[in-house]
Amino acid sequence: MQSLNRNVFKNPRAVMNNIKKIEQVFRESDDVKVPHYLTAYGKSFIEANGEIWRAYEYTEQSEFTENRDYLMGYAFGKFINIINVRNTVLETTIENFHDFNKYHDRYIKLSGTERSFPLKKMISEVFTQDLPLRNVHNDAKADNIIFGKKATVIDLDTVMSGFVAVDYGDMIRSSDINAIENITQGFSDGLGGILTREEINSLYYGILYVTGELAFRYASDSLSEERYFITKTPEQCKRRAEELMSQFDYFEKNSVYIKNIINKAF
Repeated sequence: MQSLNRNVFKNPRAVMNNIKKIEQVFRESDDVKVPHYLTAYGKSFIEANGEIWRAYEYTEQSEFTENRDYLMGYAFGKFINIINVRNTVLETTIENFHDFNKYHDRYIKLSGTERSFPLKKMISEVFTQDLPLRNVHNDAKADNIIFGKKATVIDLDTVMSGFVAVDYGDMIRSSDINAIENITQGFSDGLGGILTREEINSLYYGILYVTGELAFRYASDSLSEERYFITKTPEQCKRRAEELMSQFDYFEKNSVYIKNIINKAF
């Protein structure tokens, strides 16, 4: 059972409407699934004391560890394939959720830095209006897969229009560095060839995008009383921002290696 954070999700009905549509298109999937939300009187949630509550069936996690990195990549790739090939129309659940400029500019303002970061220019050059927007998970981190009899993609609240590269970047960022090759191959196999050449070329930059974005968000929270990561102290936010920037440096220094993995898989 979960409550839905109404400070983050201003339109909870849009969230639950999206989830209902996603459930419908996954009913015939034979290797990847999504949670089944319980219903009563035709509704998949209730409102009590100003909060939204919902519950979904328990998914048992298996003990196996073989090929988990590949299977995670495959599950998120297959997820994107299914909700796009079926032409699922989804509502926006969080406005400007992955708006890189918003997080960058907030940090600039809070820190008093006079010049923008070169990453902002790189992101604006790669993620242009010509790059297709698709239905994506938007929070495709390793923790959002449960490995059972089938791989289950969970935490569907942020599923809406976005860049495939951001989902790819989040998988890589949230996983072991040594897992990049297996994740990428699984992602490619799951996607089933639906990406354009421009999208494939953007995948590496999706890693920089989401790692840099998260670093700015944590760094901003370390400087502001109004924090998104409300369970973290300013000191913890600062430390996490530093960890993400170290991760970013690794990805930037190993660009040729990572791009070769992507080109081989796709």
